[in-house]
Amino acid sequence: MGNKTRILAATPSNMHQSNKQNHRRPSFSKSDYLRRNSPIIGAWVFALLLPVFLILFNTSYITNSEWLYEYNWWRNDIPNRTGLDKEQLNSGAAQIKQYFNDDAELLDLRVDYDGAKVSLYNEREVLHMVDVKKLMQAVFITSRVSGACLLALLAFGVLALKQELLPLLLKTLKWSVLGTGIFLTIFGITAVIDFGWLFTQFHFLSFTNDLWMLDPRKDYLIIMFPQRFFFEATLFIGTLTTINFALLVAATRFANRKLK
Repeated sequence: MGNKTRILAATPSNMHQSNKQNHRRPSFSKSDYLRRNSPIIGAWVFALLLPVFLILFNTSYITNSEWLYEYNWWRNDIPNRTGLDKEQLNSGAAQIKQYFNDDAELLDLRVDYDGAKVSLYNEREVLHMVDVKKLMQAVFITSRVSGACLLALLAFGVLALKQELLPLLLKTLKWSVLGTGIFLTIFGITAVIDFGWLFTQFHFLSFTNDLWMLDPRKDYLIIMFPQRFFFEATLFIGTLTTINFALLVAATRFANRKLK
């Protein structure tokens, strides 16, 4: 009888404790949260990094392209405005491209003139090109780093998601296309309306001095590369970025259909 009493007395307490444990909410650690949501987090990072990479990659490509400079000589009548022939101008463009990619501190741009090598840019132009070089090298480095990050995210996705990667990648590209499209549309409309204002604001944000304020009547740097050159280079970068996105979306859709 005593044993039964003890059992009955203990049973409600045990049942209450068991019910309390059953109703207790499971707790998740930060690692559990990251593991469950890492594909979505990675997708958002990929969507944000992709336009940065494409725009900067295309900027690097444009800056180092011969065709852009030769187009500029023709489009803006640079030989007549500078008194330099096409061969001299191409030599100057080659020196600028080399300067952006080497370790030289100052640009001494020289052209052949009456059998002698003549420095074309004055001190103010040379010092401004130091700032331009820092900006361009930042573009080159950021392009490489963002590209490496994108490849790492893709590799992680292949290992973690396998066949589920392509549908998520397609959605991610659509997010990225939408955001980039809105940005390029606003930027493009602003450029068409008043590129001069946009160009000035870019220089205020990119440089900490006024060395970029050159005289278009006598400073060869701005005569060789007038504002229209930068306007059309910007249009080329935007067009290339749009084409890149279109190709990526088309390739991902094709691969996704093939694997279904």
